[in-house]
Amino acid sequence: MKVLSIILGVALLGSITAHAQYKLQYKVSNSGLLHYSAHSTMQQTESMMGQEAKVSAISDESISVASENAAGELVFDMKVDSSKNTVIMPNGDTTNTPSPVVGKVREIRIHPDGEEISSRWLDTTFASAPAGQMREFTSFFFRLPTKEVSAGSTWNDNKTDTVSTPTGGGKILVNTNTDYTLVDQEKVAGITCAKINFTGKVTLDGSTQAQGVDLKINGKGSISGTAMFDYANGRIVRIAGNSNQDVTMTPTGQNGNSIPMTQVATYDLTLVK
Repeated sequence: MKVLSIILGVALLGSITAHAQYKLQYKVSNSGLLHYSAHSTMQQTESMMGQEAKVSAISDESISVASENAAGELVFDMKVDSSKNTVIMPNGDTTNTPSPVVGKVREIRIHPDGEEISSRWLDTTFASAPAGQMREFTSFFFRLPTKEVSAGSTWNDNKTDTVSTPTGGGKILVNTNTDYTLVDQEKVAGITCAKINFTGKVTLDGSTQAQGVDLKINGKGSISGTAMFDYANGRIVRIAGNSNQDVTMTPTGQNGNSIPMTQVATYDLTLVK
């Protein structure tokens, strides 16, 4: 009977854990600055006139995040403290490219569920950043559900961002439709987290200019990954994800061959302290 009682007790505990309710919200840090490490990789293949050109990139950054509460809005100041970016060109040459955002502060205001209110550079002499860097900043704040959830709960976020192309003065509309699932709770580095899986579809539509030629950009792709959210303190502990995109650049206003491009990327953001 004692063994049976133990078994029933364990089963009951598991049932309670499985149906535990969570209120997932971002919060201001009570321990001062938060520090993250970010590691990303990218492999890009571009086809032109029957020839393939492959470029790879690896990026490692350290990021600090300050936060405060302002009339119900959460204000986060994001700063890249250090950055190392390595690009491997088609001919095998390797270049180390410094990031233009090192030392710059990006202020992002959100609601507790992660909905963005506003975003701006505090350094008024710094106008913009590469598209990839902008998306990296916003990846800190994926959308959280507005209601309490339990293991197995799902929610969706559909948003459109406007990003600038690194060259050519172009703009691209990036629509991301993401489904989230709360899996369970899990400990990461001693922190009890809500484990959240996500999958999504991405579409791109925009234009840019290269060597005096106007280009139309269209594309689609997918994203997937896992986020570990410290629900007690309202902060991201880790996000690990990957993306696949197929993009086509087409000259406008003249006859020309379309340029297909594929891009595979990974991203890993981890709370350091």
